[in-house]
Parts: sequence; structure tokens; C-alpha cells
Amino acid sequence: MSGVSQSMDARAAALGFAQRRSWVFYSWWYPAVLGLAGAVHAGLALAVGGDAELGTVLMILGAALSAAGWAVTAKPRFTRKHPRPASDIPRVDQGIRITPGIIWTLLGGTALIVLALVLFTPKGASPETLPVLGLLVTFAAGISAGLAYVRRLMANSADLYARWLHRKQGGQR
Repeated sequence: MSGVSQSMDARAAALGFAQRRSWVFYSWWYPAVLGLAGAVHAGLALAVGGDAELGTVLMILGAALSAAGWAVTAKPRFTRKHPRPASDIPRVDQGIRITPGIIWTLLGGTALIVLALVLFTPKGASPETLPVLGLLVTFAAGISAGLAYVRRLMANSADLYARWLHRKQGGQR
């Protein structure tokens, strides 16, 4: 096997490991973001004397789905089995490159939406709208944080995979 082929095989395995970790992360993180956004909505609604029902429902739904996601991914989370190698390395590389732009677009778009709601809707700047605005901002921030974390997993996949292999072998070299 040539050196280039061996290096591509090693990279595919490392990216496969990162993809498995990202799948495990996604399974609980995004529902948790929903629950967190619901908690923010409920807290802000109570603070301004509003109805916290929507926030409470989102919080419960997010917590339940996050727990289910964590439980469903328990096996791949704790497996010692080697990951399936990544099959589309150029797409992963593209994702690593474009994710910062996606994050900034999401955050900027959310800021524009919040600004438009405040400025151009009836009662947009009133305290009653604060829970909805808090929900939007929290949701966008949580999604952005998840994207940034997964990008870091992919970008640092070789090091993460090497450390996993070291632990899998019982810390012996």
C-alpha cells in the first residue's frame, strides 16, 4: 500500500470516528437546546407576568427528547469498536471550511429577525415579546454552539482518534 493510500485510510478512520461522535452529540444536544430555549421562554414569561405554558412544554419536550437521544446512542457512545471510515472526505472538508460562515449567517440572521420584530411589529418593543425574542436568540445560539463543536470534532479528528486508540489499548503504546 502506498504512503498516500495509508494516510487517506488513516484520515478516513479518524473522520469516521469524529462523525460517530458528532452523531452521538447531535442526538442529545439539539433536543437539549430546545429544552433550554423553552426554559428561557418560561423564565422570561414569568418575569414579565406572562404565560409560561409554551416554554414549559418546550422544556419538557426538549428534556424528554434529549434523554431519549442520549439513551439511544449509549451503545455507540461507549463502544470499543472501530468506527466505519468516512466515505466522503471532500464533503467533510467543505463542511469544516463553511461552518464558520453558516454560524455567522445564523447569528446575524437571528439578530436581524429580532431587530425586525422589535422595530416593525405592534408591541415589538414591549416586555410581552421578550419571551419569544429570548427563545429565538437562545435557539440560534445553541444551534451555533453545536455546529462549532462538531466543526472542532472534524478539524481535530486525527488527534481525537489517536487518543481514543490509545485509551482503547489500555493506555499502552
